[in-house]
Amino acid sequence: MNSKYKVGDLIVLSDFGRLVMDDNKRRIALVVEGPEYVTYPLIPNASDEPVHFWSYTIMIADELITGVPQEFLDRMVMESKEDEK
Repeated sequence: MNSKYKVGDLIVLSDFGRLVMDDNKRRIALVVEGPEYVTYPLIPNASDEPVHFWSYTIMIADELITGVPQEFLDRMVMESKEDEK
């Protein structure tokens, strides 16, 4: 799986991300750091399979949120003037 976003991308929380973060508002956010490939748990038990995912640090208004999984984010799509024709 490849990372989808880079620093400077405008994103919004996905429906799942809003559910997990207990905030039903659809707000614009900015990717300020990442992507970072995370393995969780960092020291797995012999019987547990580690989970791997891309995570980002995002800024929503004046709040910095670290370790946000890629699955919690959707790209904010801006329509250009040419798309309106």
